Amino acid sequence: MKSFILHIILIAFSFFSLAYIGNLQKSSKILTREKSLAENIRLRVFGKGGEEWKIEGKELVSFGADIILLKVEMKSAGGYTVKADSIIFNKHRNKGLLKENVEIRGTGFFVKTKSAEIDFSRNTLRGKERVYIWKGTNYIEGKSFLAYLKPLRVIIEEVRTKHEP
Repeated sequence: MKSFILHIILIAFSFFSLAYIGNLQKSSKILTREKSLAENIRLRVFGKGGEEWKIEGKELVSFGADIILLKVEMKSAGGYTVKADSIIFNKHRNKGLLKENVEIRGTGFFVKTKSAEIDFSRNTLRGKERVYIWKGTNYIEGKSFLAYLKPLRVIIEEVRTKHEP
């Protein structure tokens, strides 16, 4: 009789355990995102006025709405080039984060910073890290910057300059 009651208790415990595990599986949601990989990438970005950017990169990794492009070089229709070690671009927001060794080159000027945000919808580049700018023999250093890319205009915070003849 005791073994019969013990078996009933074990069977009931098994049912409760299985129900508890099933409940845990339903409540825990594991998100999976597709991942894609491509090498030696060439992209073109078009706006209202036609082609605005030619983008090249060594490797592209896509996770859902986010795209990571390594060793990126972006050439604008306006004649300047933006380079970075990587860009993390969100397709839904049309914005990207340029990371590490960000360089902006144009006719007669060179800008260097650690990271910058690019907004393709507004044609702006914003850097919140220290920025270094060379224009001819003039050198400018600033705390942060905001660059309007069409037409090119740069606003620098806390400027320190050095001029050479």
